[in-house]
Amino acid sequence: MQIGVALMGGSFMPEYKGGAAEERTAFDRLLEGYNLAMDMGYDYIEASAAEILALSDREIDKLNSLKAEGRFALRYINSFVRADLKICTAARDDLVAYVETAVEKTARLGVGVIVFGSGVARMRPKEMSLEQGMEKYLDFVAICAKAAKKHGLVFALEPLNKTETNILNSVAEGIEIARNLNLKEIQVLPDAFHMSLENESADIIVKNADLISHLHISEAPGRVYPGKFGGAYLIEFAKVLKAAGFDKDMTVECVFENFEKEGPLALKFVKEKML
Repeated sequence: MQIGVALMGGSFMPEYKGGAAEERTAFDRLLEGYNLAMDMGYDYIEASAAEILALSDREIDKLNSLKAEGRFALRYINSFVRADLKICTAARDDLVAYVETAVEKTARLGVGVIVFGSGVARMRPKEMSLEQGMEKYLDFVAICAKAAKKHGLVFALEPLNKTETNILNSVAEGIEIARNLNLKEIQVLPDAFHMSLENESADIIVKNADLISHLHISEAPGRVYPGKFGGAYLIEFAKVLKAAGFDKDMTVECVFENFEKEGPLALKFVKEKML
């Protein structure tokens, strides 16, 4: 198991905290965030789709050159859909165009997994039934799977708690969807924060390890860095995983008030209390 960190950035990310992420370009934020994370001892970084879409072709080429020199690496992409692109009501052609553009750019950077959480974007309107909303959601997943197959990527469906969205709220439901679709391009991303709010245990992960891409880790309440409040749920969560020999990647994805200060504390907690 390797430990990574999700960089803050992209205005539709839940952990975005205002204008600070806009002071530098996406290229600068990615490279500086990568260097900071490596200095702290993390194994990899995860970033938002907004950051990737903000890169120019020249900047992508530059990052790939740095990657070839061992000076940059990006393993996962999250926050795939911006908040104003409503999956349940947008024109299908617009959704297809967005997915194809985002996946093509992501693939050029050698990223293997795109996390599809995006709770605001996938929210069904009040007048739409759950069945109708799920039909729209699954059609969007099919669009994603087609693009993923074309570019050799995987989409990881991320269940989110009921306060953030009204479609796909449990890992159990995500597993059911992935099993029914039976596509190698579709997996599931369990997030310990959302699982704690939905009262799910790590057993569901162990029983379905073949469908799990990796994990997101933060602490409730507040999606703070792991260990800020003692991390009782996360410690018990990790015990179940360790007992089963689960060893897939774990990304710290949280609200950092001060990344330089709290990033090392989060990594220390994960290494000492969860591994």
